[in-house]
Amino acid sequence: MNYMKVLGILYIILGIIFMIYPMISAEVVSIIAGLSLMVFGFAGIIDGFSAWSRATHLSALKILLGICAVIFGLLFVYKIDALSFIVAFQFYLISFVMILIGIIGVLLESETMSKVAAALIFILGIISFFIATFAIAQPLYTALLVGICLIMEGIICFATDVTEVNY
Repeated sequence: MNYMKVLGILYIILGIIFMIYPMISAEVVSIIAGLSLMVFGFAGIIDGFSAWSRATHLSALKILLGICAVIFGLLFVYKIDALSFIVAFQFYLISFVMILIGIIGVLLESETMSKVAAALIFILGIISFFIATFAIAQPLYTALLVGICLIMEGIICFATDVTEVNY
């Protein structure tokens, strides 16, 4: 069996699990992300102290980043839903960029069609901002959205393997 078929089946199974148990799935993702951040943070702290004599400024930065990673890891394990936080952060970042591009396009473009496109980008940026706010407020819907995306990706992986011609 080709790895694309296996990957597609795994994506579909994970997507179904996310759809059936969205809160448990989101909690597991938060715990895994938190533990990963804590391990990364501790490794950064150890690396910072081990290289202290060679590069003090770089070591201090590594230690500071390690402490921040450990704090975020603890927050993800015990308090914050990492899945909703990450999705909302991405939507906030996208909305900021789209709003900025929309404003610059409306102010600097000379063609009417370009100004209309820039205004639409600005409006989509505002909509993206509200989606981010909604994603952070409702972790259940974020987990369901991730489940749907996993199922779609699984179908695409499975279909890509079926339609691929091997020579």
